[in-house]
Amino acid sequence: MRVNVGDPELVRSLLDYFESAADCVAVQVGETEIEVALLGSYGVERHNDVVEDLVAEFRRKQSLSRR
Repeated sequence: MRVNVGDPELVRSLLDYFESAADCVAVQVGETEIEVALLGSYGVERHNDVVEDLVAEFRRKQSLSRR
């Protein structure tokens, strides 16, 4: 699943976040885009839901660290 980070400065942080998960492969595919693949038996819809949840968790942690 492609994730548009929006902010080029957050791309490295999000890549590191995804790479810290044992069941995740993430690569930068554009200035502000990352391609994310979860390892395991996921249907497409469930896979995308999990990736969206991970991105939401990352954004939540980022906003807390800025306070």
